[in-house]
Order: sequence, then C-alpha cells, then structure tokens
Amino acid sequence: MNFHDSAKAEQELLRAIASGNVESIARTTVDNIWPLFNSHFELLRSAVESLPNSVLDRRPILRALHPMTPVLARTTRPFKPLMSPDEARIMTPDELDVLTLVQIIAFRASGDVAASLIYARRLEDRIAFTKGNSRDRIDGPLWFYHYQIGSTLLAAGESSRALLQFTIARELGRLSLQEDAERLVLARTALAYAVRGSLSDAETTLAEAALQPQSTIAHRESSITAERTAAALIGVERMVSNVDELLSNLEPYDSIAMSWPLALLVRARSLLARLRPDEALEAVCLARDAHPPQHGSFASDVISSVYLEALWGVGDATTAQNVIEAQTKPGMLTLSAIVRVSLHQSRTDLASSALRRLEQSRNLGPGQHANLLLLSAWHEMVQSGTLHSATVRQIWRLGLREDSRRLLATMPAQLIELTREGLSADEVAAFDQATEGLAHVDVQRRPVLTGSELRVLNALPVHATTADMAMSFHVSPNTIKSQLSSLYRKLGCSTRDEAVAIASRFHLFAHAAE
Repeated sequence: MNFHDSAKAEQELLRAIASGNVESIARTTVDNIWPLFNSHFELLRSAVESLPNSVLDRRPILRALHPMTPVLARTTRPFKPLMSPDEARIMTPDELDVLTLVQIIAFRASGDVAASLIYARRLEDRIAFTKGNSRDRIDGPLWFYHYQIGSTLLAAGESSRALLQFTIARELGRLSLQEDAERLVLARTALAYAVRGSLSDAETTLAEAALQPQSTIAHRESSITAERTAAALIGVERMVSNVDELLSNLEPYDSIAMSWPLALLVRARSLLARLRPDEALEAVCLARDAHPPQHGSFASDVISSVYLEALWGVGDATTAQNVIEAQTKPGMLTLSAIVRVSLHQSRTDLASSALRRLEQSRNLGPGQHANLLLLSAWHEMVQSGTLHSATVRQIWRLGLREDSRRLLATMPAQLIELTREGLSADEVAAFDQATEGLAHVDVQRRPVLTGSELRVLNALPVHATTADMAMSFHVSPNTIKSQLSSLYRKLGCSTRDEAVAIASRFHLFAHAAE
C-alpha cells in the first residue's frame, strides 16, 4: 500500500482507468488510497463510482468511499464491514490500519457508535503497540487516525478524551505535508470545547482555524459543518442577537454529517430557551426519524433529552414520564432533563437521584458544571422554598458571565427572583443588566392535599357525579362539594377535567396510592 508520491498515484490510476479493467482500477485505487484521497479526491471518487457492486463488496475501503454508502447506511443498508481472522492474518500492518479506520467510520455512519468506539480503541492500541511503516512517515496518515479516533469519542459523548486525540492529531497535522490537516482538526476541537461549555476555548480555536488554508475537497464538508456548529453552539449559549443567522447555517435535520446531533442540540436549546417547545419537539422528531438508532451515543442522549424537555414544555406530562421510566443508562443531557421535569413536578426524590448521578460524572466541562449548579439551586428552592446565601452568590457570579445566559434562561422565574432578593442594590442592577431579555417560566409548586382531598381526587375519574361520590363515601353531597371546592382551589382549576390533568402532571394519583 503506497502512502506517498501523489503524482505517481495519479498516473497509475489514470492508466488503470484507461485500461477499462475494473479489477485493475480497484487494485490501483486501494494501493494508492492515501495520496489519492488527499491530493486527487475527485479522481478517486470518480474511479470508485465506476466500479460494480461485486468489486466494491470485496473491498470495504472502496465501498466506504462511494457517495451512496453513507446515505444508505442511515436507512436501508447499514455498512458494517467485518474481516475474518484468516483474511486479517495475510494483511500487512498498514492494510490492517486502514481497514480498522474504515470500520470506525462505517460503523459510526451506520448508527453503531458503540462498535465504532471498539474499533477506535483497537486502532489506538495498534498505534501504540504495533509497528506500521506508514505511521513513521511525515506524509503518512497517522494524524488522520488520531482525528478519526477523536471524532468517534466525541460521537460517543467522551469529549475530554476526544480533545486529547485532537491535540495529538493537530501536532501531527502541523508536521504533515497536507496543508489543510490542521484546520480540519481545529474545527472538531472547537466543537468538542463548545460541547463541554468551554466557550472561550472554542472561540479561540475557531479563530485559529480561520487563519489556516481552506480545506481541500476531501475534507471541506467536515471542516465547514464543524466550524459552523461550534459557532452556533457558542452563540446559543450566549444568546447573541444574530442567533437565527447562526442556526440557518447549520445542516438540515436529515444530514449525514457526523455533527448532526450537535446541530439538533443547538437548535433545540435555542427554541427551548425562547419558550418554543412545540418547535423543539418537531425538530427532534424529524431528526430522530431520519437516522438509525444510536444507542449509548451522544446522539441518543441529545434525542432523549430534547424529546423529554419538549414534551413537558407542550404539556404532555404522561409521555414525558414514560420517557423517564424507559431510561436505563441515561447520558448527562438526559439526566439533566430528568432533573428539570422532576423539579417542575416537585418530585424532589427523582430529581435528587438524577442530580447524584450527574455529580458523580468525572468529565464535566465548565458549562456542565454551571448547569449542575443551577439545577442544584432549583432543587434547593423546591425543597425549602428559599436559597442559601452561598447559593445566591454562586448564581449571581454565573449571571454576570455571558456564557451562562441560556442556562439562566431555562431557570424558573421564582429562582431568579429569590436570587435578586439576596443581593445588594448594586448587585441586583448588575445582575439585571447581564440577564436582560431572558424569558423565564413560572413553575407551579406541587399542591399539598389533605387525605379527604386526595380521596375525592382519585374518585374523579371513577364517579361521574357528585352524588355518586357522596353515595360511595357515605357522606352528604355538600361535603363532597366542599372538598371539591378546596381541591380545585389548591390545583388552580375549576373543572373536573382540569383537575385530572393537573393531578396527572404532578403525579398526585400515584402519590395518593402510596
């Protein structure tokens, strides 16, 4: 396998194409894959497109390069290339490296991020413990291996480990003869920083990327989508005035780009922060239906969390609760959503459990730490009705940071007001100026009902009339009317249907059964 001399690689492929022999074209392409990929991508793609399926199926690396493969992989034809031990034994170390790289990309594109992660770790081990001639070359693919390992870690939600791989890839890219290697890596690095909430680092990295040469055609789409998504993440977290313009630059919901879950996250965060949950629900449903399930991945965490928060936002408490109960190994985003929905319901037991799991995470970035702090403050407010002075100071400091504007926008109005009550006049003025323009949701506290009120509440779905309830409980109709009046007052409603809906949202029926 030839990893250098792009001019020679081009000449050999052109001769093979002129011969018309598909086996010769395939063999020449595979033998010169790296220089062709970097320097003659359009010629490489044209050669691959000319090959019949029978030839492509025997060469996974060529199948991976066919433009139809990623499109079909997300729907009807997952691409998961495997290799028998006997076949692997006759391959050179360089050939095995490339095959493992193809498996990383193919399984990731097909929605199997867990398997892609296994192959990424396998390639990482090969780099560390197995000699490979191409890896020692300055014009070799080692930087690209680390870049793809980091990309898979990012797709799996392991952003801190992804950053380490991107750091290695960038240093190797600087040394390589490929002029756009550094820009490609910087784009994904900025994305990883933005996901972690390290917005200043993401911003600095984007600025560094902009100073690099434009990406070549082989890497242009990956570089552009990563840079645009990182910029949009920064803008949404800071809730900048041109956020809609940033969002318009993102790929559509059915994109096959690796960054599609992040594009969904950016859009949904913006919509939820601006109190537009119905649009966020539509966005997550469209994105979910356009891609294969990616269990255990960052994509599945994004989908579950957005779906849960949007459902609650549109008032579908029953489905939201079903989503919570269906979670077996929720990611950090989903755990945060569970805390939010539980606190809206005043379910402090569920919120406490999810908060503990968030606190145990060892890889929280700055934005995730800020989110945890605010959720813990909300939990404190629901439990005690007030905020400790230390909590007020923490929220105030967060409020003065532009990076926390979206997070503060997702907090209930009651929490913001309690924070203001604990500040001095000068601090209130600074806090109000920093949080100006943010819309907050009023949170209804879970009603505390007496035993008789709970009994009447549970009877509402069963008995059609007040007389039926009175007969069942062996009391007078006036007694039932009095208890209903008290129940409606506490629930803030005036009809039976409204009372049942509100009680369901706060899980008062389940509470009564306990």
